[in-house]
Amino acid sequence: MAITIPKEHANGLARILAFSTEENERVAKALASAKSIGLNELRDIIAQTLPGLSADEVAEVVGTLLSLFSARTGTDISLDAFVSDLLKAANPTNASVPMQELQTNVKALLSVRPLSMLAKARGVHTDHENTFCGVRILTDLRPVFDIDVTQEPVGFVLAHMLKISYHHARSHTNIHIAMDKIDVDNLIQALQRAKDKAATLSAVADKCGYPILAE
Repeated sequence: MAITIPKEHANGLARILAFSTEENERVAKALASAKSIGLNELRDIIAQTLPGLSADEVAEVVGTLLSLFSARTGTDISLDAFVSDLLKAANPTNASVPMQELQTNVKALLSVRPLSMLAKARGVHTDHENTFCGVRILTDLRPVFDIDVTQEPVGFVLAHMLKISYHHARSHTNIHIAMDKIDVDNLIQALQRAKDKAATLSAVADKCGYPILAE
């Protein structure tokens, strides 16, 4: 298996590989208490565990850890083989511990079961051709002119432009959809219906004793 380190995670991975064994143990133990893979919770955990890191460094570490867990859960090879290939690709030069101890440390991080299970749930949750990224609605007034456009407009049209950002094949894409007042009302109703269904299903899962790992 050939592993390539994405540029956006190079600094984060280097920082993780530079952890001392004691720091690595503290991070692994803290991550074991995570109840979600929400960025805010994970950043708080890392920031409290390693108070010497800046906010940007914490963000790099968290982003890289999530990427590692996602990559790990998306392969069928053993954890030993994954870590070995990862270290070959990273070729760490600033590690504070010997290579064998470094392998043990990375394995410990990637063996945190709660985070591993949550990462798998996230993979199932996002295993789609397109995944939602963000949304914005731009609203404006558009003038309506009569035949003589040198005269003032005869009126205005209230227009809404729905901008949806999504990920497709690792690329960031936008789509723009024109909407009127009825469309906005229908969208609100559909979203509220989705929230109501989610609440009902969450209650059913809770009654059956199954946790909601991603929502």
